[in-house]
Amino acid sequence: MTAQEEKSFLDWLTSNGTFLCPDMALHSFEADGMGRGLIATKDIQKDTLLFSLPRNLILTTSTSNLHTLIRDEDWNQLQGWCPLILSMMYERRRGTLDTFKDLNWKPYFDLLPPPNSFNSLMYWNQAELEELEGTTIVNKIGKDEAEESWREQVWPLVLKYSDEDKEMEKWYGLDSFHYCGSLVLSRSFHVDSKPEGEGKNQDDEGDSDGEDDEEEEEREDVADVAMVPMADILNAKSQCDNARLFYEPLTLNMHSTSFIPAGSQIWNTYADPPNSDLLRRYGHVDDVNLNDEVELGLEDVVEYFVGQGKERDDTEERAEWLCEMGLDDTFSFPLQSPTPECPLPMELLSAIRTFLLSPEDFEKYQKKEEPPKPKLEKQVLEAAKAIVLERRKGYKTSIEEDESLLSNTGTTLPLRQRQAIVVRLSEKRILSTALRWIEGEIEGGKEKAKSGEGKKRKAESGKERDGKKGKKSAAE
Repeated sequence: MTAQEEKSFLDWLTSNGTFLCPDMALHSFEADGMGRGLIATKDIQKDTLLFSLPRNLILTTSTSNLHTLIRDEDWNQLQGWCPLILSMMYERRRGTLDTFKDLNWKPYFDLLPPPNSFNSLMYWNQAELEELEGTTIVNKIGKDEAEESWREQVWPLVLKYSDEDKEMEKWYGLDSFHYCGSLVLSRSFHVDSKPEGEGKNQDDEGDSDGEDDEEEEEREDVADVAMVPMADILNAKSQCDNARLFYEPLTLNMHSTSFIPAGSQIWNTYADPPNSDLLRRYGHVDDVNLNDEVELGLEDVVEYFVGQGKERDDTEERAEWLCEMGLDDTFSFPLQSPTPECPLPMELLSAIRTFLLSPEDFEKYQKKEEPPKPKLEKQVLEAAKAIVLERRKGYKTSIEEDESLLSNTGTTLPLRQRQAIVVRLSEKRILSTALRWIEGEIEGGKEKAKSGEGKKRKAESGKERDGKKGKKSAAE
C-alpha cells in the first residue's frame, strides 16, 4: 500500500466529515506479523476521542444504492450475508468507473488487504487443513456452503441484471465473492440500521467479531451488518484492547479506554475469541490466549453410549429430547474454567446422566420436562473420562511432539503449520488437564469408599465382639 493511497483514504474521510485525532497515525505492523493498524504518535489520555465517523460513510446494504437497481422480489431472495457481499462487489467495481459522482468507497477499498493476502482458513489448502486434524474448527469454515450461495443466489442475479460484460467474472465471480465474504467475516461490525438512544458501545450493539458467523447470519438482519472504515483498521490482541467503538445516532465514535503511550499500538477488541476462531476468521493466533477452549459435541456422547451397547434409536431420541429441553449440543472446555472446583461443563454431566437412566427413570424426567441435575457420580465420571479420551485421540500428534516442533529453533516452520500447532497444542493441554482432574476425582472416590468401607467393617467387627462378650457375660 502506497503512501499516496493512505493519504487519499484519510483525505476521503475528512472531506466527508470525519474527525481524526492528530495524535495517531496509520502504521504498518508487518514486522509483528500483522497488517496495517493505528499507532499513537503522542501520549493519548484515557477517554480521548480518536475519530468520529459519520454514519453515511459506513458501507451497508442501505448506504449502497445497489438495492435500488434490483426489483424487491429478486433482492429479497438473497439470504444470509449475500446482500451485503453483493453490494460490496458492486461498490468495489463502481469505484473503478468515472461515471459516478456520488459517494464512492474507492479510497476505502484501496486500503483494504488485497485478495492474495488473506491467511484465514478459507484460503488454506487441504494439506494445510490436515494440520488441524482433531480440532472442530475445520467443520466451521463453510467454504462449500459459501460457494453454493454464490452459484444459486448471487451469480444468477448478476447475469439477470448485467449486460454482456467481459469483466463480470472479475468483479462478481467466485473469487471476488470469497474475497468480499472474507472481508465481512473478519472486519464487519453489527451496527443497528435504525439507531435509538445514545452512547451505546460495540458490546451493547455488538460486532460481528467474535461471533459464530453461521449462527449470526440466522439471527441478525443483514441490514445491521456494516463495513466501518477506519474502525476496521485497528488490530486486536487478547487482553490488550485500549480503544472501543461507541454508537451515536449520527456518528460512530472510537474512544481510548486507557492511557496509550506514544509509540504504542491502538488496539480494538474482538470479544476475546479462542485461537481457533481467531485463525478461522482473521488468519492469526496469539501465542498465549487465555480464552482458548475445546469443544466436544453431543454426538460424541451419543457415539460413546452406542459403543457401550446402548440402542442407537433410544440414544438419539434422548439426545433430541435434551436439545428440546434447551441443552446445547456443544460442550466447551475453557482454558480458564469459571468453576475450578469442577472444570467439566455442567451440561455434559447432565447429558451423561440422561443416557445412564433406565427407561422408566427417563420417562419420569420426560414428564417433568427437566434433564437430570449434574452430579459427580462414579458412573458419570468414568463415562466422562472415556469420552474425553476418545476426543483426544482425534489429534494425530502428541503434546510432546507439538512442543518439540515449536521449540526447535533450528527449523523455521511455515506460518500456517505453526498456527495449526498452536491451536491444537492448546486444545490437547486443556483436554489433558480435564482428564487429570477426572482421574483424581475417581481415585478420590475410591479412597473415600475404602475409608468408609474400612470404618464400616471396623464398626461391624466391634459389634460382633461386643455381642460375643455380651453373650458370654450373660452365660456367666
